[in-house]
Amino acid sequence: MSSDENLSSTLAKIKNTLLVMSGKGGVGKSTVAANIAVMLSEKNYKVGLLDIDFHGPSIAKLLGLTGFKLNTIENKIQPHSYNQNLKVITMQCLLDDPDSSVIWRGPMKIGVINQLISEVNWEELDYLIIDSPPGTGDEPLTIAQTIPSAKAVIVTTPQEVALADVRKSLHFCSQLNIEILGIIENMSYFVCPDCGSQHAIFKTAGGNKLAEDYQVPFLGSLPLEMEAVAAGDEGRPICSNSQSNICENMKVIIAKIIANTTDKTKGESKVMKVGIPVVNDKLATHFGHCQLFAIVTVEDNKIIKTETMVPPPHEPGVIPAWLAEQGVSLVLAGGMGQNAQNIFAQKGIKVVCGAPSELPTNVVNKYLSGKLEVGANACDH
Repeated sequence: MSSDENLSSTLAKIKNTLLVMSGKGGVGKSTVAANIAVMLSEKNYKVGLLDIDFHGPSIAKLLGLTGFKLNTIENKIQPHSYNQNLKVITMQCLLDDPDSSVIWRGPMKIGVINQLISEVNWEELDYLIIDSPPGTGDEPLTIAQTIPSAKAVIVTTPQEVALADVRKSLHFCSQLNIEILGIIENMSYFVCPDCGSQHAIFKTAGGNKLAEDYQVPFLGSLPLEMEAVAAGDEGRPICSNSQSNICENMKVIIAKIIANTTDKTKGESKVMKVGIPVVNDKLATHFGHCQLFAIVTVEDNKIIKTETMVPPPHEPGVIPAWLAEQGVSLVLAGGMGQNAQNIFAQKGIKVVCGAPSELPTNVVNKYLSGKLEVGANACDH
């Protein structure tokens, strides 16, 4: 079988490819990639994790893989089985010394990337997660040209110096027609372990604003936590067997990734859930006064299902977390305070305020058709 036939045969077995990118280093891209892969595998998806950050591979360290060497059987590279659903290949397995530097020019990198895709025994995969180095160099370019169906997940931190580099990544994706699955804002805020209060060390909501400006999805924000640092140093995914804030937010991100990727073999359609606070069967003028929530499911821009659910007690952060667990990505409301809007943004949920007090299905249909007229935001106080 020729190399092209080998590549085509491998790609035919991979339903979804996610290219995890960042504009600059130090934003936690590899940590996010590793946790996405592990969490998808724990939901019984068949997952491959490929580390092509040749000059700074860290996936092996993050997953606690030591003594991991390249193994071939019948001319096929055998990936490491991290668990029954997750297989891993990293540049680290090619190095005798994990501290050795890799000094390669572009053609060498391109050849190795093609080998790590086509000559690895990935078998059938629901997701191939590719951890790319920072920037827009040979590695992400090779993936874009080799796997045109790959979708980009872009990781940033809130400060402008990181966002400026992310704009380059967004331009890169636009030029190469790479679909952007969404932006994740890492280190969005610090949660005090003693009092639980939030502190925006690097500013906050920059990733959300960037997503709005470029009209791409915002998948959610992740806090800066001491447990995440310890987990990385100890070689364990933060989101396995953890009740941390970062883990709760990652669950929301994973739900959005699953909802917005396509199973090619089943031809599943793109689905969105809209949350609407309701009083007396109509959209509530004030978010904090709602008795019920209408959860409207939209498929291919059409309403296919409407449920009415009783929300949990109205306390700071409770309802945004609850709606995120229901898979809601958009809230249409009459009025909502800025603090509540900020919490929704951290959960990756878009909020539209000033919607009219009408039946939820009417409001959603107007939004879908671009005919929703919004008035002033009657903020809760």
